[in-house]
Amino acid sequence: MLVFAIGGQSARTGFSLGRRALSVADAQLNEDQLRGIVRGLVLAPRETDPKSLGLAPLRGDQRSFRGSVLLDRAGLCGAAGPAGEVTVALETRPGGDAVTCQSGSSPAVLLDDLSPRRAGFSYSIDGVRWTDTISPPPATGASPGATAVRSPQTVYIRLASTDGRIDIVEKATSGPVWLYPTGPRAIAAGQPQ
Repeated sequence: MLVFAIGGQSARTGFSLGRRALSVADAQLNEDQLRGIVRGLVLAPRETDPKSLGLAPLRGDQRSFRGSVLLDRAGLCGAAGPAGEVTVALETRPGGDAVTCQSGSSPAVLLDDLSPRRAGFSYSIDGVRWTDTISPPPATGASPGATAVRSPQTVYIRLASTDGRIDIVEKATSGPVWLYPTGPRAIAAGQPQ
C-alpha cells in the first residue's frame, strides 16, 4: 500500500510539473506572437505620409493599437507575409484582460489570456519617455515630388500589467530610408533619394 501511495504521489507531482511547464511554454509562445506583430509593424520613415506608401498609419491608445503588419512567420494573426491592417486590443473580461488580434475584417482571435491581471499599452519613440497614445505625425506639407530629408522611424510598444508582473517591450522600425523612394524621379530612376 505504501509503494502505491508513493507511486501515486510521484505521478501527481509529475503531471503537475508537466502542466506547469506547458503553461509556461504557452505563455512564452503567446508573448512571442505579440512581439512578432510589433516587430512586423510597417512604419513609414519620418517626414513621409504612410498613406502615400499604401500603409495604414500606426495609431494606438491604452487599450489597442493598429497598423500595417508584415509577419515574419505564420501565427494566430495570419500567415507569413503581408497581413494588411492589424489591430491588437485588450478585451476586458470579468476575470482579467485578454489580448486579441484582428487582421482586416476577419474575426478577432485570442493571443493571450492575462487573467487575473489588468493591463495597458504605452508607446515611446526613444524607449525612455512613455505616453498613453500614439498617432501619425502631421504631414510636413512638402510637395509630392520634392526631395525631403527623411530619417528612420522607431516606436517602442509596451504591454504592462497594473500589478507589474507583465512587462513586455518590443520595437517597430521603418528600416533604412532608402527602401522608400519618394517623388516621380526616384521611382522612375529606381533609385532612392
